[in-house]
Amino acid sequence: MTTEPVAAPRFMTDPVSVITEIIGEVEPHLDSAVIAAAVQEVTRSRTARRRLARALVEKPSLLTCGRTEGPPLVDTLVRILLEHGAVEVVAPCCPGCGKPAKQMSTRDENGLRRCVTCDNNARGIFTARPCASCGRVLRPQAYDRQGRPRCGQCPPDPGVDHVEVIVDAIVVVSPAADPVLLRGLVTSTVRQAARRRQVAWDLQDRPDLLTGAAASGSPIIRRLVAMLAAHKVDGVVVPQCPLCGMTRELNCRSQGQACCNSCYQNARATRCTHCGQVQPIAARDHDGKPLCWSCTRQAEFNKGVCSDCGRFTAIITRRGGTPLCSDCREIPMAWCSVCGDYKPCYGADTATPRCPNCCQRVRTAQCARCSRTRRIGGRDAAGNPLCGNCACRREPCCRCGRVRQVSGQIADGALCWTCIKTEPAYWNPCLDCGTLAWRRHGLCTDCRAPKLLDAALAGPEGGVREDLLPVRHALAASNPATLVEWVVRRRGSAMLSRLAAADGPITHDTFDGLEPAGSARFLRQLLMAHGVLPSRDLQLHNLTRWFDIKLAEVEDPEARRLLRGYLTWTHLARLRRSATFTTPYAAASIRGEVKSAIKLLAWLGSRGRDWRECTQADLDEWCMRGGRAPYRARSFVAWCADRGHLGDLAIATPRQSDRREILNHDEQRWELTRRLLHDKTLTTIDRVAGLLVLLYGQSATRIVALTTDDVLRAEDQVKLRLGRHPLHIPSPLDGMLLELVATRRGKASLGHTDNHQWLFPGGWPGAALHPDALAKRLRDLDIPVRAGRNTALMENAATMPAKALADLLGISVTSAVRWTNLAGAPTDAYAAEVARRRT
Repeated sequence: MTTEPVAAPRFMTDPVSVITEIIGEVEPHLDSAVIAAAVQEVTRSRTARRRLARALVEKPSLLTCGRTEGPPLVDTLVRILLEHGAVEVVAPCCPGCGKPAKQMSTRDENGLRRCVTCDNNARGIFTARPCASCGRVLRPQAYDRQGRPRCGQCPPDPGVDHVEVIVDAIVVVSPAADPVLLRGLVTSTVRQAARRRQVAWDLQDRPDLLTGAAASGSPIIRRLVAMLAAHKVDGVVVPQCPLCGMTRELNCRSQGQACCNSCYQNARATRCTHCGQVQPIAARDHDGKPLCWSCTRQAEFNKGVCSDCGRFTAIITRRGGTPLCSDCREIPMAWCSVCGDYKPCYGADTATPRCPNCCQRVRTAQCARCSRTRRIGGRDAAGNPLCGNCACRREPCCRCGRVRQVSGQIADGALCWTCIKTEPAYWNPCLDCGTLAWRRHGLCTDCRAPKLLDAALAGPEGGVREDLLPVRHALAASNPATLVEWVVRRRGSAMLSRLAAADGPITHDTFDGLEPAGSARFLRQLLMAHGVLPSRDLQLHNLTRWFDIKLAEVEDPEARRLLRGYLTWTHLARLRRSATFTTPYAAASIRGEVKSAIKLLAWLGSRGRDWRECTQADLDEWCMRGGRAPYRARSFVAWCADRGHLGDLAIATPRQSDRREILNHDEQRWELTRRLLHDKTLTTIDRVAGLLVLLYGQSATRIVALTTDDVLRAEDQVKLRLGRHPLHIPSPLDGMLLELVATRRGKASLGHTDNHQWLFPGGWPGAALHPDALAKRLRDLDIPVRAGRNTALMENAATMPAKALADLLGISVTSAVRWTNLAGAPTDAYAAEVARRRT
């Protein structure tokens, strides 16, 4: 099955103009506005206009030949044109009698439409037959109850008022009904004498037709029952659809019985030419191939320029001659007939309006595959309902090979949503630049991205105010496809709308109150990376805001004041004095200490103990709760004791084991090192980071904090600043470092920029890679970060003194001494080795 999209012919996209032009060539003296008005009067729907336009495009002589070869719409159009002064068009005439008739629908053996009289003569309806009463051979004027012919002199049931018979049958079902009202309803619904006679006979034979069995009756019986039910006649029951059991209008037939339109469409379900799903047919393309409702709405021939937003998109309604898309259409307000709320409702001008939520709830059924009761998303080949997940057809994409939801079909096979955008068969010319590309709303991605961005940043006056131009320029520098995807999302558009509603220039204070916080943090980082906002320690800023939230949980104002003093002078003052930004791990450690301090105060309160009366026994019992969390309050208790808020109390330092997690054997470390040095299939980022862990004992936090300024080039040497003194880097690691400096590129797709100094850029614009992300990358390569770092520090500590270890690798002297002791290296070994080198 091939569904490569082809440009729709003009009679599908603009049928009125096509018809007007064809008629204008035949009747040049008629004004085009008069012709267009005549076309609108004849054709009440787009389908009718397209059918008429296609007929005239294929054979324009239908207007002047006088033959009934085209659709009946041609007859009506010619008749109206003649009324408006047309002289060249010729009204089609019946091929049998040669007369023009208003109704010529049935066709003869030659394919020409003929009038009703000629059709009845051809079928033998007017053939003379013997009368069942008098025996004379005459043309039948009526038929009796047994279906036998009667002449005009012998009518069936002479002298019987069949309207009264029908009223009597209704009164039997509804004794309290007004006979005068019933007679008026019967007269207005069943107008022909022959039909009244037949309805009377049917109700005498089957009185149950009035109490729910009208589905097996004639259409005139169902119309009468519907009219009686609409006027609240007691006892009269509207029939249910025999296929689905729903109480609906039974105006179709399927499987030899009357049914509702839904069951009729489901019975005609077939495979959609575009999406391949088995669904009811909603329309057909210009080649006559079936399309489902979703594909019909998104088909090119159903798209146009919305009169409100100006986008080239699917037109949902054209009421009043104004094309509107789904976003611009205003659903009228009404009282929902299901939930009873006053809200936008479909069918507001009918007796049963329904809001969108209730419409969705009505369309629920048990899925034939997963057996879950959900909204119907499609149907299988047998017509059984399927939920949205089960209705999605999943096949291997013929381009990428991945099994994904089918979004299109070409000669080679199915296409996924990603590959369909790069498939030339689905490209169309952009309405702005004319480029042949994948487009949405008539625009290619390059033209659509700035329009969406301007619309999201537009203020009440319709334009982007001057204060927001730097924001626009920063976002516009992104990849157009990424920008479109972010702007159309609810969070992205909502964030830009809030910025547009704010007053004054964009500052950090503008973002402090924006929600959701995650989207605000990302956009703030993007603007900082592009220089729109000044640099700020975001970890410290977020930590300060988190402090305010956590302190609000402390009920005791004195305890809250004590905690604020501890936070301000212990942590915040130190972080603000620091020359570097706060790392994520440092912020997480401080949060752990604060939460432990708050829990300690709450634990003392739950025991009825005021925090001022805390004793050493209380702290010892607090630490016996288990785990390391209680010990994290040690800094808070020490600070309180130093300032006289508590007595001479302290939380003991948790006992640390002298054992460290190291690699099982030293050869494992060198095997991993050789792999990173020589395996060129690995990325440069992973190779350099892994070697810094295995050779120099660097942590993930320290590695991601490296910048290009830490890589030093002196003559033919490459040095790396890890501590106070730069470290000489041997080959081939030196070449990897230089390559990383030259090829480093962040993963940010929106707002991407390489104007930063980070050696390991991350997923946010202008930000370093998160330590957890780097550790995960190394673990995926089977590199144990903690064990590898400990092993490297242990080996280095065994060959150099603690002071040199601290200066070269950037760890504290205390930590270096601890590693030296763990390695068991004598303190004078390094000095002796240096002395031997000098001699």
